Amino acid sequence: MKRHFLLLLILVGLASCKNENTIAELGKTVPNQTFSTILNSNQKEISLSDLKGKPIILEFWATWCGPCIPAMKKLDSLQTIFGDQIEIITISAEKPERLQKFIESSKTSLRIVSDTTHLKKFKYQVIPHTIVIDKNGIVRAITNPENVTESVIQNLISNDEIDLAFKDDFYVDPTLEVKTIKAVSNSDYRIELKSYDQSKRGGSKILKDPEGAVNGIEMWNNTLPRLYQTLFDVASYHRVVYNDGLSDEDFPYDNENRYNMIVEVSDTYQNEWKKIGIDFLNENFDVNAKMGVDTLNCFVLRNIDNTIEESISEETEYMFMGSIFKTKKIKMSQLAEYLENFTSLPVLDVTELNGAYDIDLEWQEVDAKTLHSELKKYGLILEKSDKKLPVEVMEIYKRKS
Repeated sequence: MKRHFLLLLILVGLASCKNENTIAELGKTVPNQTFSTILNSNQKEISLSDLKGKPIILEFWATWCGPCIPAMKKLDSLQTIFGDQIEIITISAEKPERLQKFIESSKTSLRIVSDTTHLKKFKYQVIPHTIVIDKNGIVRAITNPENVTESVIQNLISNDEIDLAFKDDFYVDPTLEVKTIKAVSNSDYRIELKSYDQSKRGGSKILKDPEGAVNGIEMWNNTLPRLYQTLFDVASYHRVVYNDGLSDEDFPYDNENRYNMIVEVSDTYQNEWKKIGIDFLNENFDVNAKMGVDTLNCFVLRNIDNTIEESISEETEYMFMGSIFKTKKIKMSQLAEYLENFTSLPVLDVTELNGAYDIDLEWQEVDAKTLHSELKKYGLILEKSDKKLPVEVMEIYKRKS
């Protein structure tokens, strides 16, 4: 009898293991996960299994992720509205020290967790990423935070149905083929222009020859203005000017209007790969681009006390991840270009500092004062110009027949 009873326990245990979910899936019980580094709570550890009985929202994010910051503010507001009727846990793979600075700057009431183990159970590639769980522990939505509203949470509390857009970072449409739009290959250079490729994310990579010299670029899933912007080295879209009745709306960020492009040249044309790429685009599209000058409102980067010293580093280093900027031996113009990613206007370098410098910034997008404090360490200030200034811009216009 004991043997039969033991066998029964083993079978029950195996059945339980078989039914236990190891990856979060829509409509199934959420896998249990223990978060052991809660930074802004008296409760330093929490398990999802302990929270059954109330809805849970898991928000995966990072302080350097631009879209994550407004999402966090929205969730903070929802947490305030619903109080202890709902549990919102925000999870970042960043170090506790970095997250602690965000907590101090934002004064958030959300639980902030530092954790790197969750990726085994919660699969995603793009943040922000939101998982909505009902009071019974069932995953009711895997979505973007913009879809989580006050009415959605109210329905969760009432155990009513919710139907939110599904965010699938791993979906591949078998009918969506990558097509070659045009390709040119000769002894001097190779250029390929292809349609949208769902297996790639947007971005670009500088190409180098076997000796390490730059000889081209590869760009993924960029709109036409973005292709031009990269080839012209235009710092940001604040410097893009549309002519001939064109506007940003003529270049929607959809599959049909995003392209993949490779420009790779021989030693003979090593310093001309950007021009070759621009000429290729100008020849093959009805919309062209060129550089010009316009007088615009802008921000200026100033040197206020001459305390910064020139770099003694042997090599240039450049790492930019949102509000984290770690560099060695760079020009002030490169710092101005970086700052332009976070302003509403172009940023001009008026420091009159012509050397190369080591710049290390780590600030919080939720608090502009932290950026100004970081710049002040180098005797620099970013401020709005009191007058319009000449700015180099990229003009997009209709090609003349």
